[in-house]
Amino acid sequence: MTFLYAIRYFHVVPVVPPLFSAAFTIAVGASALRLMSDASAAADALTPVLFLQLFVASSGFKFAARRGYYDLLLTSGTPRWQIAFAHCLVSITPGLVSWLCVAAVELVATGGRNWVSFAPVTCAAFVGASLIAWSVAVFSSRTATTVLWLLVMSIPATARAFSPVQLLAAPWSSSTSVVVGVTCAAAVIGFAVAVAYIVRGSTPLEAAQ
Repeated sequence: MTFLYAIRYFHVVPVVPPLFSAAFTIAVGASALRLMSDASAAADALTPVLFLQLFVASSGFKFAARRGYYDLLLTSGTPRWQIAFAHCLVSITPGLVSWLCVAAVELVATGGRNWVSFAPVTCAAFVGASLIAWSVAVFSSRTATTVLWLLVMSIPATARAFSPVQLLAAPWSSSTSVVVGVTCAAAVIGFAVAVAYIVRGSTPLEAAQ
């Protein structure tokens, strides 16, 4: 069994429901219309895609595994680290593809003069938020993690401290570089911890508890 088998498994037993794929399509379409009417509005156009990515990347692993959804994969002989990487990749790919689509529209709309979608701060916002959202959700469920993100984003004090949206199109400065560094460090550490949990953690079925 291989990494590609794990990828296929997470499409057959989907970690990203079709409803979320439709939501990304709508978000990208709305973002494209926004950019075509105002090429300088990349941050506004990317905001709904980034918000949606927080919810979609939070696909959850622990509870789904304990309910037996991944039994066939976990007992297939596929290395656990490959299962973890495949689960993460499938979870975050729709949002990253949507981001690239918006970036392509911005490139066309601005004629290549201004590409906010690929600015270092924007890359840190999308990649960092994707990995952090997935890593946090590994220990819980999509519903619980979505509620967490809704609380974080709706309370002004926490939103100012933790919202990745603040990085979109932010001017580069010493304070911004610190935020980018902290975001990247949190993403790497969170990803490593989550992968370690999947590799070494036990996943007893709920019925056996």
